[in-house]
Amino acid sequence: MILLLLSLGACKKSSQAVSNPLTPLQSLINTDTSLSLYHRMLLTANETRLLADNSVTLLIPTNSAFRAAGYTEVIIDSLKPSVADRIISYHFIPQRATPSTNSYTSYPTHLGFSIFGELDGNQTWFNGTVVGDTAEVGKALIYKLNSLLLSPMDSLLYQLSSDSTLSFTTELFSRTRLDTTLIQTQGNYTVLAPVNDAWRNAGYDSVGMIDSADFNTMLNLAKYHVLTERLFTNTLSGLTSVTTVQGGSLTVGVSGGVLQFSGTGNSTPAHVLTGNQPAGNVFVIHKIDELLSP
Repeated sequence: MILLLLSLGACKKSSQAVSNPLTPLQSLINTDTSLSLYHRMLLTANETRLLADNSVTLLIPTNSAFRAAGYTEVIIDSLKPSVADRIISYHFIPQRATPSTNSYTSYPTHLGFSIFGELDGNQTWFNGTVVGDTAEVGKALIYKLNSLLLSPMDSLLYQLSSDSTLSFTTELFSRTRLDTTLIQTQGNYTVLAPVNDAWRNAGYDSVGMIDSADFNTMLNLAKYHVLTERLFTNTLSGLTSVTTVQGGSLTVGVSGGVLQFSGTGNSTPAHVLTGNQPAGNVFVIHKIDELLSP
């Protein structure tokens, strides 16, 4: 009888719940009120396991960054988990990322696509976005972002076609298949993508006009809108000219804080409307408001 009682007592003791202490990252996310929307997005994505105490890098957009991108509490709560996961996973690097000086380094993310970082002077940049605060949190390295990084689609054509303001440019690359040719060269490229109104202002009233135009003319035009390097806006703002795949060059300038390009035949510079949109691991896209003329 005594043996039985001892056995029951031992079972009761072993069944008691053991509380797990919070990891340093969990403590930060739970207490930093400027990161509450990131916490909310993390829960929607069901990716709290990313807060384990490992040697990783988290790029964490602040609340103001999420709101500037249109993600309020209500919007985040209504997202599909797969959409939230795409955002969270693209901002997570499964290694400690310490970018080099004046040269963008590729870092594969949890999403599978790469993020590109560099140290420019005393500032760290990822995909053309400057970092705010940097901190060591346990084994992890975190960078706070004042802007949300745009996650890429699988290909240039898919990325272009996801933006309704770029349907003319989508047709240009769909017809010429220049993106496929460039991928085979194993290089990295920048696409200056004119919005639809830019095409109309240049005399292309419809997508059909791109289809019916001389193929070599369209191919030459497509090549003139692709730069021979992957260049984010912070790097471009320090240049005066860039080389295109077509072989010609573009003049680069900044006017009123806005990056602009001029082709050989342009009377009006093309201004960057939005920039730093990766497409796969090969291209980065900047939307412009004028068609560039060789």
